[in-house]
Amino acid sequence: MEIKVFKSKVDWWVYAIIPFIILCCMAGPILTDSDYWFGIVLSIPFCILVYYVIVSTKYAVRGNEFGVKSLIGWQWFPIDKIESIKRTNSILASAALSTNRIAIKFSDRRILKSSAPLEISPKDERKFIADLLRINPDINVSSAVKENKNSHI
Repeated sequence: MEIKVFKSKVDWWVYAIIPFIILCCMAGPILTDSDYWFGIVLSIPFCILVYYVIVSTKYAVRGNEFGVKSLIGWQWFPIDKIESIKRTNSILASAALSTNRIAIKFSDRRILKSSAPLEISPKDERKFIADLLRINPDINVSSAVKENKNSHI
């Protein structure tokens, strides 16, 4: 079974978290004029975690389902249960590293155990949505997604 993997868009603020972590971890040693190694050693695991989130956040389409990978592992969702896709600029916590996102709403609330949509930010949004539509042409794609200059569907 062929799996198509899509990287996540990454906004500048995600990269800015790394120097912010280092600054926060170094603030104590700098202000107290103590050993700087403590701040450096403390910041390393946090920076590695942020880097891992950046490189590991992905989306995939395989068969009749699409997956979202963020930090923990893959979570798979049925494409035939997708009701609609619309554009959103939400800052709520999600498996998206950009505020330029698409919200995927499912026809069955039991899939996410919530009525809230799944928000993701694939880098190649056009191809990702086209792959979903190829499997489920009944997905209602909002005009804002269709009109996006990067997403000619």
